[in-house]
Amino acid sequence: MEKMNLKDKTELEIMNGASLNAITAVTDDWTALGLIAEALKESGNLDEVQFKTDETVTGEYRNMKLESPLFSAVDIAEDGKIHATFGIRQKTEMELAIEQLQRQQEETNASQEIQDGAIMELAGMMGGN
Repeated sequence: MEKMNLKDKTELEIMNGASLNAITAVTDDWTALGLIAEALKESGNLDEVQFKTDETVTGEYRNMKLESPLFSAVDIAEDGKIHATFGIRQKTEMELAIEQLQRQQEETNASQEIQDGAIMELAGMMGGN
């Protein structure tokens, strides 16, 4: 059985022969499938993806994005295990640029909050509050 490792070290058991647009995760129950879904949807978790056969790395990818729908197929195999197929793809240059702008905006907002707090504190000390 092969494995797929996400950035947060989540390890998914997957079927042999996966391609990026058709990865089939194998799990024992529906609760575990829910955990897989959460791990795949976690922000930044597909920024680094690694595929392994046994302990040998067979593929490494960066800046990946989950395709929609989350699972394109879900089935219960004869052995009772749940098989859920999903796909990932490389983020476009536009998606990467938007993420960079969002990070910069968050940093700017945090800096502005600090500055606003300092101004209010100074105003309080000067008796202007």
